[in-house]
Amino acid sequence: MTEQERIDKVNLLRAEGYNCAQTVAMAFSDLLKTDDSAAARALAGFGGGVGAQGEVCGVVSAFAYVAGMLGDPNPKKKADTYRTVRELTEPFRLANGCITCRELKGKATPVPCDELIRQGVRIIHSRYCTDD
Repeated sequence: MTEQERIDKVNLLRAEGYNCAQTVAMAFSDLLKTDDSAAARALAGFGGGVGAQGEVCGVVSAFAYVAGMLGDPNPKKKADTYRTVRELTEPFRLANGCITCRELKGKATPVPCDELIRQGVRIIHSRYCTDD
């Protein structure tokens, strides 16, 4: 899928009511070799900053999910996955100043969740995909 096709997909998924984490992960179901319902179930509790507690943004939670799904499952390789999550998170943090839902939504002019989701899709897409 192209980046634009992934953006179009997340726009539709958001309109259906999926949370930020679900939406970002579902945009990459093809790459992860999962179906949308598996990602939706796995990330259902991560919306609103993990169970609507205002903690880590669902987009960042989806970074961890995608990196884990595409990484090496060997426990001796977990540092590689951690590094990948940090590398995915860094441009998001730089663009927004933080990674917690509470802080993102508490800004004087908060960035809408839909835009944060699109940022996340662009970040993951640039890391793992090539548009043909």
